[in-house]
Amino acid sequence: MISEQKISSLREIHGIGERVADRLTEHFGTEEAALQAICEGDIASLSEVNGISRNFALSLSRYARSRAEGCSISDFLRTKEALDLYSRLLELIKSFAHTTHARDKLNLFYPLPASRMDLIRERQAFIREYLELGNAFPENSEFLKLLTSVSELRPVSGNLRVRDRVILCGDSKIFEAARVKFQDFLPVQAIENLSEFVDLARGYSSVIVFDDTYLGFDLPEGIEPEYLQDLSKTEFWQVLPEKELAFFARNLNCIRSCLNIVSALRSGKFEIFEELSKEKLDVLETALSKLGEDGKPVEGFDPELDRLGAALQNLDPALTSALNEANQRMNRTLEASSLTLRGQELVRLVSGGMEIKDLLTKELNKIYKTETEAIKEELAKKLGLQKQEKLMLDSLFPDEISYPLYADQSQLQLLRQKLNNSLEKTRLARKRELAKTLSGFHQPVEKLVRKVLDFDLGFSIACFSTKFRLNLPTLIPEAGIGFIGGENLFLKARYGEIDPVSYSIGKTGFSPAGMENRVVLLSGVNSGGKTSLLELLSQCVILGYMGFPVPAKKLELGPVEEFYYFGKSKGTLDAGAFETTLKQFSVLSEASEKLVLADELESITEPGASARIIAGILEYLYRNEQSLGVFVSHLSELILENTGTEVRVDGIEADGLDSHLELIVNRNPVYNRIARSTPELIVERLFRKTTGKEQEFYSHLKDKFKTSSKATFK
Repeated sequence: MISEQKISSLREIHGIGERVADRLTEHFGTEEAALQAICEGDIASLSEVNGISRNFALSLSRYARSRAEGCSISDFLRTKEALDLYSRLLELIKSFAHTTHARDKLNLFYPLPASRMDLIRERQAFIREYLELGNAFPENSEFLKLLTSVSELRPVSGNLRVRDRVILCGDSKIFEAARVKFQDFLPVQAIENLSEFVDLARGYSSVIVFDDTYLGFDLPEGIEPEYLQDLSKTEFWQVLPEKELAFFARNLNCIRSCLNIVSALRSGKFEIFEELSKEKLDVLETALSKLGEDGKPVEGFDPELDRLGAALQNLDPALTSALNEANQRMNRTLEASSLTLRGQELVRLVSGGMEIKDLLTKELNKIYKTETEAIKEELAKKLGLQKQEKLMLDSLFPDEISYPLYADQSQLQLLRQKLNNSLEKTRLARKRELAKTLSGFHQPVEKLVRKVLDFDLGFSIACFSTKFRLNLPTLIPEAGIGFIGGENLFLKARYGEIDPVSYSIGKTGFSPAGMENRVVLLSGVNSGGKTSLLELLSQCVILGYMGFPVPAKKLELGPVEEFYYFGKSKGTLDAGAFETTLKQFSVLSEASEKLVLADELESITEPGASARIIAGILEYLYRNEQSLGVFVSHLSELILENTGTEVRVDGIEADGLDSHLELIVNRNPVYNRIARSTPELIVERLFRKTTGKEQEFYSHLKDKFKTSSKATFK
């Protein structure tokens, strides 16, 4: 084990050299921020650094965690097989995580030795707070769907640039300060005279100034600079509200999901996010409802924006329709009209004081004025134009009579430009209002999303626990492990419901009187569940020392500093492999609490030698009064002959054959009994399934078995 150490430099972390340290510092801004990301296990952010994979990021965080906690993953899990079992368990737990953040964080949980019982109890306390939530939100519920859409907040991309707005500066110092602060997002121009100011301003719909050098002059119509007095006190949302809005728009789905999650938890009386009051949440939700995913205010919330947008969109079709109708009316009027002369008009016409053209022009002018006024009135009504905008309609039609009627295109373009400028100014004003509101929620939202992500860590463990009906273990001071109603998680995940098992070794409340042996041989029928029982013991120990719930109705777990698991060998080992295996058992002489589980260790060499070797290992294990051991073996009697140590032999036995001639196996070990082998039952099954000469053969084999066999047949 290693002692607890505070890491003060990136280069103290194994795997980080100068180049990696420089990349981390550059990415996070400071070395302290990079260290914080590593120590907190921010795998997502670390993986964004060039040259750092997720696995490498995980190894860095695990190393930092081991330094902080004073123990590494290999301090407890002492064999490759033990690590493999832990990895399988971890993948099963991670399958219940709803966010990448929770999956990454779960990678940082590993079993701790009993000497760090303080940390184990801290983890238990953390998980206990979440366990009741596992039942509150069932699988496939809307709540779980919301969680899956929560992720790390994405920053605004670096290519955000506004091109319809400009900052113009007549003062060189203000220009330099504005350029440093804003030039990555919008144009910042230095100007030397009024002419240059006007020329540049004409090219943008919005002009921002921080000095009043050119504001005292009469500026051309349409140029209306916005004066912001103090550059140093100017908020980003005032000049570039798009940046704030882009952040919320980019993370809109995630933030809304978090708000709905908080609401669901509060409605279920789970107060986890006390910092944000309901009033603040309502303000945030209202602001977000006005924001579109494109970062612009959505339609329907601002009447002025909607009016101007609709006016611009409908200007051309409304004008075309009005002109067509007016021309048709004018045509009908002209066809039906007749010229009537009054007495004076007739005298003037005869005397040469008036021409017929003047009379016709006067009559046509009345019709022309009537129709153009009707068009302007119709346009003003359909487009919802205001007083100043209506005045521009007066110049829309030429003073000279024309037929058919037409609009002056230059004046139409001016009207369109006026409406567009009004729309952009109003849109900018609304953007600023919305950005100002949301800017106050930037940090609270970051904290909220982080809390929801951290919530999913505990909640995922709760879902895992609920699915498999797990329970937190009772940690006891004596050497022992005992449980009732234990279920192998690997089998349960694969097959669903399985038969529960109860078992105990060492000194626990579940050990029968006189059966508190710490070292046990487990015998039993083939396929009876011996390996599954070892896996179940492993799962209970690994999860228990991770601080997690375990797969048993009740479990008492004594102190374990080191866990050794030895799986079945695939065949007799060669000399080198055999020697390596024996070296792994040499640590049994060390005085620390150990749990050793071994599955048919006898297969590493010939039976006689294996029995003597196992007997010797058990003797050493027995000498350490705080150690536990369960060895699965078919050589129980031979092992007992070679040891004088008090070793208990338990057996998983077959009770007989059922009506379908299948083995009936009681998977709960019988204490202090060597289990009989299954060959007699197999012979019995073959005898019942055959007839004639073949049945006579199996009958002969049956007679070779002793009549005192404990197996019974049904």
